[in-house]
Amino acid sequence: MTLISFAGTGLAALLALLVLVLLVALPIKIGAHLADAHRKGILWCALAAVVGVLAGHLAARLFGGYIGGSLAAFAGFVVAIRYLLGTSFAGALGLTIIAVLVQLAGILLLAHFWPGGADTGAVWNV
Repeated sequence: MTLISFAGTGLAALLALLVLVLLVALPIKIGAHLADAHRKGILWCALAAVVGVLAGHLAARLFGGYIGGSLAAFAGFVVAIRYLLGTSFAGALGLTIIAVLVQLAGILLLAHFWPGGADTGAVWNV
């Protein structure tokens, strides 16, 4: 019996991205129930996370010079969640705050536990 190693293939990256999407989609799904969204399914929440990131990037590119890239990306994510999940503006704002915090934690975990990846210990040395 042989062991299968996914480290040298693109399958490891695909699995890591799937885990990241699920880590973001599950809190959005819980928040969608709390915000009384019209579409509460896990696939809708995952789609809202992906489209929200793309809309945030587009908003940052288009309006970043006027209001700042981070604020424009945040606004783009809010608008994407608002229209994809069918929530109120306040509900979309709360979902966006939750999603951004979970995304930052997920990126930190991926960078720390990536097999043979970034040396995050060297970043903290001053």
